[in-house]
Formats: sequence, structure tokens, C-alpha cells
Amino acid sequence: FRLVCSDVQTLLLAPPLMARLASEAPGVRLRMQGYSPDLIARMMNGDVDLAFAVSTTELPPGARSEPIARDRLAVVMRRGHPMARRSWTVGDYARFDHVGISIMGDDRSELDAQLAAAGVNRTMALVTPHFLAALAAVAQTNLVTTLSRVLATTFAREYDLVLKEPPVPEVDLELTLVWTKVRDADPVLAWLRGLIREIAADTLDLGGVQRRMRQRRSRTPD
Repeated sequence: FRLVCSDVQTLLLAPPLMARLASEAPGVRLRMQGYSPDLIARMMNGDVDLAFAVSTTELPPGARSEPIARDRLAVVMRRGHPMARRSWTVGDYARFDHVGISIMGDDRSELDAQLAAAGVNRTMALVTPHFLAALAAVAQTNLVTTLSRVLATTFAREYDLVLKEPPVPEVDLELTLVWTKVRDADPVLAWLRGLIREIAADTLDLGGVQRRMRQRRSRTPD
């Protein structure tokens, strides 16, 4: 199967997914690929089986989707950042340089649209297609990034990060799985979607990740 996804899914979903496949369907092979401007054409031509998207993504006629996880945006910085002990305001987006993520090679961002409506523009010191690279960059600089709270929470201890609530109206993210209607009747693809949905509830869903981390802390000796 060919899945289009970001490094968030390859880091958080792929390891437990491959573990399940090894025990339940050892003959299944996955190829995780990056996004590209011709993604829709690749899906319609049958070159891609599934793609991860957010629910606000416009889908073409003939596309199918289902929600698999809920997440939220988080403002992320290193623990020694000047703003680490202060509340983050809309105006602070203009005061500090940022790391942006562009998985499609463009500069479009729903967050920037919200900031523009408030009369604020961000300065991008670094733009990368990799979400983990953004966390690594802010961990060593006074740069700031705004991205998935699930990912930032997962790596907050390793990178010594501080997470803050973005002061914008829309911070919720709903992750969806997308396929084409011609594959609706494919029972094997439906089985794979169900398996991904099940694993995503623990690895990509904010509630599931927070619950898992609380359980891990409760098992850690004082």
C-alpha cells in the first residue's frame, strides 16, 4: 500500500502500525510517500492508496474521507526562551522569528490567514517540510513554531520544550484519512483504514496521547 503522509505519521503511527501488521498480516508492505502538488492526480490514477489530511482540506469530487484523530495547535519554544514564562499574545507573533512547515512547497497557512485578520504578520527564518525539524530548530534557538500539540507533547521532554496556547480563534485540528470512491468496495483497503483508525486513537489523537502519557508517568518510580 502507498500512503501519503508527513513525518508526524511516519514517526508516531508507522512503528505501532508495522508491529500490528507483523503479527496480523506479515505479507502487507507499506510505502510512505511525501506530499506533492500532483497528489490528487496520483490518487485518481491509482498511484496512491491513502493520504492523511486535515478536515479543512478541500477535496475533489470522487474523494472519500473519514476522521481518525483530533489534535490542537500549540506555540512551541525552548524552555530558556524569553517568552517561556510569559503568556503568548497575538502581537508576539510579530516580535519573534518563526519556523514554518510547508509540506506542499507553498506558503499557504490557515494560521497566517488568522493572524493577517488581526493585522499581524510572521517572519519565517526557516521553512521546512519536516515537523520534527521545526522542533529541533526551536530547541536550539529563540525561534518559535506553531504546530501539532500531539507531536510537540510527544517530544517536549526530549527537546526540553514549552508549549503555549495560540491566541487565535481556530486551533483545533481534525486529522482525516482520504481515498477515492473507486476504492470504496476494496475490503483490504477498508481493513487497513480500520487498523489505522484504531492505532491513531492512541498515537495521533490528543486525548489518547495525553492519557497514554499519564499512564506512563504513573508507572514511573519516584
